[in-house]
Amino acid sequence: MTASRNRRFLLFLVLQLFVVCNVVAQTSDSANEFWPALDATFDLRPKTRLLVYAEKHDGEDVSLSQWNLGAILSYRMSRILKRHLTDIDEENEYNLVIGGGYQFVETKQNDSTKRENRLILQGTPKYILGGGFLLQDRSRVEFRWIDGKYNFRYRNKLTVNRPFEINKFRFTPYTSGELFWDRNHHSWDENQYAFGVQIPYKKLLMVDSYYLHQNCTTCSPASVNVFGVTLNLYFHRKK
Repeated sequence: MTASRNRRFLLFLVLQLFVVCNVVAQTSDSANEFWPALDATFDLRPKTRLLVYAEKHDGEDVSLSQWNLGAILSYRMSRILKRHLTDIDEENEYNLVIGGGYQFVETKQNDSTKRENRLILQGTPKYILGGGFLLQDRSRVEFRWIDGKYNFRYRNKLTVNRPFEINKFRFTPYTSGELFWDRNHHSWDENQYAFGVQIPYKKLLMVDSYYLHQNCTTCSPASVNVFGVTLNLYFHRKK
């Protein structure tokens, strides 16, 4: 990495830390949650993979316990032509990835239990920007049944990341923002933004640690600060 890139990277980290500290300071009245998660990716065919995941949401300031369990089957449509650092997540080597799956959500809060079933369809265009930055624009639709009541939700998530390698140590800082449109409320009722870093180990696993802030006009609590850690496991096909 050149000296100029080192300076740009250090500036990026300082700005990211400054933004996170300001967000936490300005949202002191928000509830705090911890989201540990485990993702396992299985390559089924050269361009097809299955993602199986489990995520736990624990509230520190409110009585909340939530499990998210799901699976998404995805297909890589077209490979990115411009060269960049090889990514442990092979889907980041493609301009377009489409997928669909199922998710089960169980939420226990204030002595009540809510169960939700979701069918998911999504598409994610990816673009290489100047300086080696990768932009992803995921559009997802969710057909939801919450305790038997039907709802529909659209989600759009933008993510920008930039991989680095220093003395063979690799890491990828990223930032993301996501908007939610809910059919039953006829509004963009939720938004999330996050800052994090991904640390891969060979082609086997990756640890993703992040801070996320959520605002939701139809949720309780309406504002949430999240600190999350996801362990990603990769099971590749033998070539």
